[in-house]
Amino acid sequence: MLRTLLLLFACLSLGLLFALAESVRRPLARLIRGLLLGLVCVLGLVGLAVGTLGLENESWVGAVVGGAILLVAGRLGWALRRRHRPAAGEPDHVPLTRSARDPRWQRFEAQLDWLARKEVQRSRTAIEHFLQERESASLTQEHRALLLSCEKRVPELIDACLERCRNARGRERERYIAETLARLEQIGRDAERARREVREADDLRLKTLHNYFDSVTANSGGPPERP
Repeated sequence: MLRTLLLLFACLSLGLLFALAESVRRPLARLIRGLLLGLVCVLGLVGLAVGTLGLENESWVGAVVGGAILLVAGRLGWALRRRHRPAAGEPDHVPLTRSARDPRWQRFEAQLDWLARKEVQRSRTAIEHFLQERESASLTQEHRALLLSCEKRVPELIDACLERCRNARGRERERYIAETLARLEQIGRDAERARREVREADDLRLKTLHNYFDSVTANSGGPPERP
């Protein structure tokens, strides 16, 4: 009985933690969701073990408790994989650079498993961070061409893939998704490299100015004393 109560308490605790993760829209929520994902896996194993032992010992209480734990784990796991859906009035043509919730990316991610979705999110983050450097004076022609591709062509790529997947068969859909995923990963790597190059160039300009003012200060005998 004590074990059953402890398991039920653990289930309630997981539910409370998940509610907290859903309400906290900050980086802490990501950490909590990650912890919850691990706890859901552990909870599922515990439920399976309890249910199996109950069946082996012909204890209907243990079987019911194990089944209940599995149901809770499944419910939490399903809730964790839910993604934000745009509001009914939200436009479907929001540019990639204007919003972190472009519905095209969300629809594409919905076609993927958990690991592939994480890869796409990394590529998406790298692209968005690179686009934030569009005003840099250190952008080369190559950087500007990549910037244009990330801003205009990447959304077109996602739209085209989703369109082809709409009436595709299983094998065709898998091929469209895999090919598009590979391109997005490559673009994400290129965007990350380009952002690093641009920021390093801008850092060098800043360092040059620092050195200049250091030399000016040294030649003038140091900064003027305050009265």
